[in-house]
Amino acid sequence: MKWKNDAPYVLCLSHDVDRIKKQWYHYCFYGLKHPIIQIRSLVSKLKGREPYWNFKELMELEESYGVRSTFFFLNESHKELSANFMGRYNIKSPKVMHVIKELDSRGFEIGLHGSFYSYNDEGLLKGEKDELERILGHEVISTRQHHLNFDKSKTWQIHKKIGIKYDSTMGYTDRVGSEQAVRTECGIIEIPITLMDTVALTESVYEECCNVADGGEIIMINFHQCHFNEIEYPNNIEMYKRFLSMAQENGAWITNVRELGEWLDERI
Repeated sequence: MKWKNDAPYVLCLSHDVDRIKKQWYHYCFYGLKHPIIQIRSLVSKLKGREPYWNFKELMELEESYGVRSTFFFLNESHKELSANFMGRYNIKSPKVMHVIKELDSRGFEIGLHGSFYSYNDEGLLKGEKDELERILGHEVISTRQHHLNFDKSKTWQIHKKIGIKYDSTMGYTDRVGSEQAVRTECGIIEIPITLMDTVALTESVYEECCNVADGGEIIMINFHQCHFNEIEYPNNIEMYKRFLSMAQENGAWITNVRELGEWLDERI
């Protein structure tokens, strides 16, 4: 594939917005593994710094590189006594709507993070897409399903029916992926995840991603915005900056899901 401006490879930036506020049970759970770090995090929160609200930091960092990512916002309506549904937020709250509109006005893409059961429920996913579009005032064409839930016999077809053009659900939560973008039978452009920040961000993981770059391909990274704080996840921030710096130095095309999808849509 010949990339924009003859770039040697593509770095596609995305963030799943799963949670925006750290709850007491998060401190209890993570405190069992890292008590000192969680105490420091709690002290910071009590002083007014919400550990999971990191939109300003991400916007300013990416803008300093002259790039814009995709933020996938979640509208989870299902109620269930399970870790999968704890900590959900109200997408219609004034604070959330404000940050969605601010991101959009500053050139970041807003995508749909389909809720846990929406991958095989057309009505549910369409309702979530409609609500996000009402907040934005324009269409939403990119998505990623929450928890990477997917049914190959249904999900892409649902996306097509409700007006989604680009999906980035395929991938792994525990290892680096090597799959590249394809056009599905129903016409959706699928851009698989190369690296999610749930993978231990070691030097070997970085090297695996560099191998993808050396092949002239797409590195799709997904770093959750709630994991972007210096007290709990300093390695995430440094690795993210490292990817940005590497791509900029190499003359790579640093982009988001919509822009890459539009490019691919004309070529595959």
